[in-house]
Amino acid sequence: MEYIPASHAAVVGLRCPGRVIAVSLPLLLLDLDLTHLAPGRSPTLRAELHFDRTVAPERAGRLALRDAVEVTLIEVERHPAIERVVASLPADPAWLAWNDQTVRRLAKHIRATGETDLLPVLADALEDAGCADAALLEHCREPHPPGARSWAVELLATQQ
Repeated sequence: MEYIPASHAAVVGLRCPGRVIAVSLPLLLLDLDLTHLAPGRSPTLRAELHFDRTVAPERAGRLALRDAVEVTLIEVERHPAIERVVASLPADPAWLAWNDQTVRRLAKHIRATGETDLLPVLADALEDAGCADAALLEHCREPHPPGARSWAVELLATQQ
């Protein structure tokens, strides 16, 4: 079997299991298990989960060292000297499926066009879909410069 580094399999939107390896407020460090995507000697990937860039931050805050958790990648940066992966707890699949995938389609539109002025509309759609996540809704309702990247949009547009 050919060795494939885990970092090559990491893409925004990928859901994968992980384990908390360090708690350093306001973030967690995780080892992600990409065995199913990156077979070989070292199919793990280090990721950060920031409490201000995740759904259910109160749930993230209750995670402890060695806890297992499923996450979705919201940022994957590859540079010659450094690799950075940021994860979020997954969005509720019911939000993404609601009303013929309105939330997912709107998030994809915002991601493709950079029309951040539509983020409050996304917040309204999330609420209509049953989302009561105060941090996520607040993030979508706060002003964002045109074209700015949003962790929420990345999550909602790409989560597999």
